[in-house]
Amino acid sequence: MRLFTLSRHDVTGLMTAGFWITLGLAGVLFALLLPASPAARLPILVGAVSTTVAGAAIAAFRARLPQSAHVVFLVLAIGAMATMISFGPSMTSQAAMTALFTCVACHASLILRWKGAATIIALTEITLFGLTLVLRDLPFWATIPTGTSVVLIGVATAGLRTIASQAAIDPLTGVRNRRGFDLEIHTQMASAAASNQPLSLILLDLDRFKSVNDRHGHAFGDRMLSEAAVAWRKELGLAGLIARVGGDEFAVLLPGVSEGEALHIAERMRAAVQGHCSAGITSWRPGDSVSLFIGRADIGLYRSKNSGRGQSTVESAQNSQVIDNIRHAIERRDLDVHLQPIVRISQGNRVVAVEALVRWPDRNEIGLTPEELVRTAEDNGLISDLGQLVLELACAGGRVVKSRLGEDISVTVNISGLELVDPGYAARVEQTLRRTGWTAGRLILEVTERDLEADSVEAIRQLSKLRAEGVRIAIDDFGKGYSSLTRVASLPCDILKVDREVISTSTGVHQLLNAITAVGKAFELEVVVEGVETSEQADRLAAHGIDLAQGFLYSMPKPASEFVTA
Repeated sequence: MRLFTLSRHDVTGLMTAGFWITLGLAGVLFALLLPASPAARLPILVGAVSTTVAGAAIAAFRARLPQSAHVVFLVLAIGAMATMISFGPSMTSQAAMTALFTCVACHASLILRWKGAATIIALTEITLFGLTLVLRDLPFWATIPTGTSVVLIGVATAGLRTIASQAAIDPLTGVRNRRGFDLEIHTQMASAAASNQPLSLILLDLDRFKSVNDRHGHAFGDRMLSEAAVAWRKELGLAGLIARVGGDEFAVLLPGVSEGEALHIAERMRAAVQGHCSAGITSWRPGDSVSLFIGRADIGLYRSKNSGRGQSTVESAQNSQVIDNIRHAIERRDLDVHLQPIVRISQGNRVVAVEALVRWPDRNEIGLTPEELVRTAEDNGLISDLGQLVLELACAGGRVVKSRLGEDISVTVNISGLELVDPGYAARVEQTLRRTGWTAGRLILEVTERDLEADSVEAIRQLSKLRAEGVRIAIDDFGKGYSSLTRVASLPCDILKVDREVISTSTGVHQLLNAITAVGKAFELEVVVEGVETSEQADRLAAHGIDLAQGFLYSMPKPASEFVTA
């Protein structure tokens, strides 16, 4: 069953259209039943029919109508009703038609804020009083019931609307909550589609907020969130809409703002709060679903946090041709996986494992580096499908290499942090192993230390499930950037893969290798060093008791079919 979602823009437009159509039809019925001559009824009938037609036009073009247009329609409605009343043939008919002004008050209070609704209600009261001055047959006392009803109905409707709107407001920060944001994003996407104007989205997250909460208490954390919301609302002004969509995550919708402009706004917003925060930015692209639109910004936020926090990252909605090529290549399984050996130095450089590295085939029309391929897949919601395909091809290649070498080997596969946050990731890996026949004990999954942040609860849970099934976990790029003993102790891992920068450095290499081997022994972890390119580097590893190595000295990455038969 297909579900249709009406945006707030649609609802407002349909309400205004319905108001005009109902008002027009009531006028037609009133004119037809009015006991007066045809000449006296004709002006009322013409006005009523015109009002009905106007309502139909509003319904047809509602997506293009700004909020100010609805104010204009209400003012015109007051004028139209005043004109129809002035043509009434008797005091009785004139007094009866003034009752329609209550519809104006109700409608204004539903679609406008307090000030706007109060202005329309005041204009209605002034119009009623003015009619008693202009029309001799309409005494002042005849409009008192209508004038009272206009005020009471307007105030009551505005009050009910305010109560209902509170369901979309976050009580702590005073900005929209997730429900309010979901309603607004549908409205803004519909408006962008109709007007062909840009629409950008910023996701903001307070860095290490969980640690702050745990250290200083929830009251302190709540105050941080409130202060951030106040600062950001002040910085935004009327430029966009802000919502709190998670614990410490905020979303900002920016109608009519490009990605580049949104980046500048995000930088100003980050500078407006105490402490660090990270931001992900993207823009809406025709054809985007809500989940894809938000997903791109979420990837940008993830990349900002993954690259050291305290920064903004734009995940562009452009380059659709490249994205389509990657999607089609995955669907056709038209990607290559090359394998690079991992050797045991003490056994004459015997191959004990191979690392699977995805490659964009030369036969495909758009050439991409492996880094560009993975990055684009992550940016556009394709990383799960790409990771699944690479894992399957790696297991198939492992069988070929095992057959050609005549002995058991392990296969190591790089995985993205975006895959790990999926609660179904471990189950998919287990299904792939069953389908390909590759054993869990011979699979190693490599993940960078940054992907395993201490607060990445789901990522750690998924890796723990896989380890329980026998899959081994390697921490890749160890020694590059942020590394600590406490993190090694807390992360689920079996192997440390030392970054190539460690072995290639000219200063302090002995001390670094001594420290890394000590960490490996202390936590009972195997140590593999990447980027070994010379025999001198290999000898240096052996001298420090490191027995596993990988690099161009032993082999370039190559197809499984090119491994030499033992």
